[in-house]
Amino acid sequence: MFIPGTGEVAIFMSAFVGALIGFLWYNSYPAQVFMGDTGSLTIGGIIGVSAILIRKELLLPILCGIFLVESLSVLLQRGYFKYTRKKYGEGRRIFKMSPLHHHYQKEGIPALIKNPVHAIPEAKIVARFWIVGIILAVATLALLKLR
Repeated sequence: MFIPGTGEVAIFMSAFVGALIGFLWYNSYPAQVFMGDTGSLTIGGIIGVSAILIRKELLLPILCGIFLVESLSVLLQRGYFKYTRKKYGEGRRIFKMSPLHHHYQKEGIPALIKNPVHAIPEAKIVARFWIVGIILAVATLALLKLR
């Protein structure tokens, strides 16, 4: 399906990816530049608007799978904690800590999900999340041409 104006979107997104690569270069360990809420919300807005412009909104959950899982982990943790506090008088946890990436950094906190038993270093967690993010991005690009 031909969608007019997608050439301009592709050029903008290419520049956007270049800017993000530049940011990641200086954000690698040890980080020298930090992104705040304004930057991360802008990135999400740009990705969302570009998906709407090219009419591929259903690919967003795949492309943003890491962020979706992180958000869902917070919602699940809060909901379960409030439910168990009302039912048992004290709140219980699904994860050792939320969002999900902090769960892997903690040890000794009682939770339903006990693995991993020992804390994982932050650099290893970040690298693994990057790998999953890259796999999801490649899957999204593979599915881009499906109609």
